[in-house]
Amino acid sequence: MSEHPTVAARTTNDDQSVASDVLDGADEIAAETGKKPHQVYRDWKLGRLVGCWKDGNRLKGSKSAIRRDHHNRARTGK
Repeated sequence: MSEHPTVAARTTNDDQSVASDVLDGADEIAAETGKKPHQVYRDWKLGRLVGCWKDGNRLKGSKSAIRRDHHNRARTGK
């Protein structure tokens, strides 16, 4: 039997990596997407903003989900 190589443990804390992925508010989402804040609210209401949700009265979003959606749209042309 052969030995499997050992994998080094990750040193990043999962809570910190998740927190750094979350955009808090329409202003941060707008800065990430290159849109104006009122366009972010309109797109969210129409269901066009993937990876965004409401938390109370704040709009929140995931950087990785927004970037993945942008990449997929750019690749497929839809």
